[in-house]
Amino acid sequence: MKTDALLRDPGFQLNLLLWMTRPQPADEYVVRPLFHELEFTLVYIENPFPLPEETLVVARASGLDISMKPEPEVILSRKRDRKALTFEAKASSFSPVSDNSRQARGHLLVAGPAFGEVLAPGFKCLLCYVVPEPDRAAMDSCLTSLAAELRERALSPGPHSLHSLALREADLCYAWDAAFRAHTGIEDDAAVVIRGVSEDTDPSPLLLVVSVEDYPDPKRQDHSRQVLRNQAHTVLLCELNAWPAGTPRVLTVDDILLKTTGGLFRYLGRDRRTAMRRFVRENLFKRILAYWQDRQPKMIGLEGDTLHVHCPDEAQREAFLDWLEDWKRTNFDVTTPPREEQLGLFESEGAAFLPSETP
Repeated sequence: MKTDALLRDPGFQLNLLLWMTRPQPADEYVVRPLFHELEFTLVYIENPFPLPEETLVVARASGLDISMKPEPEVILSRKRDRKALTFEAKASSFSPVSDNSRQARGHLLVAGPAFGEVLAPGFKCLLCYVVPEPDRAAMDSCLTSLAAELRERALSPGPHSLHSLALREADLCYAWDAAFRAHTGIEDDAAVVIRGVSEDTDPSPLLLVVSVEDYPDPKRQDHSRQVLRNQAHTVLLCELNAWPAGTPRVLTVDDILLKTTGGLFRYLGRDRRTAMRRFVRENLFKRILAYWQDRQPKMIGLEGDTLHVHCPDEAQREAFLDWLEDWKRTNFDVTTPPREEQLGLFESEGAAFLPSETP
């Protein structure tokens, strides 16, 4: 992928932020864990934030176009001084009259008093927008204008900070401003977070969380599905290769997705988790069942999101694993699975904001 396109790729931007939260060896990190070094921990990924009812009443009466269920890409918190960060990454800046301003107004409100009222009493939040470096000044101007607009309508936006991505020779640099320094206590204003980036760098190995919703382009959506399928398939093979013949093996979709995402699946919003579950169930579990249910009807069973595998001897086990390793014969695809009407437990409309971790 061309480096300019890489820095503007929504999936790469999100996963870069997530890697920066993960503990990694000091001298062998994939992405420098900047936020982990600052003692911030992950709270949510792409989870709709329910603004307080009092805020919603004023927002509806303001005449402004405001997202009433803003969805920060990432929320982090630091318990020792009750600081929080919300992040939104964009491919480019936009103006106050852009359609994107609706979402930005909502994000500004999340970072205000609403954050403490809804999620973590006493926490002070800072909204961080991440854009390619050339767009940083224009994005700051837009957010400043939108915040002033909200205050004029008796609303309470939170403070914001501008972060930028840029390539310096072969290094990917992540930079921030004075607001971030003051909020977090960091002394520097930039850091190299990835080394050895080139025009042919493939971002796929860095994708811990894959979200079709981040891509308006159908080709990029198909690529996202391909990445998720490959990752889930690899995890499934690893799990089954470690399993002896003659012993029943039970795997759930959540087992696969927790390992596929390095544990990040539990932090995702309800809709994202539901979409990923459906994809793995339809494109892995159900296709395995469809192929084997007539050939070896007692070997494979599927109950909801739970796959049962029982190979009575080593020869049958090896035949099954050889088949699973052969992509052409398994004939998996990356089509969008049909949407199911019935949601699972804790996925009803009334459970949209269940904390994964208390800040």
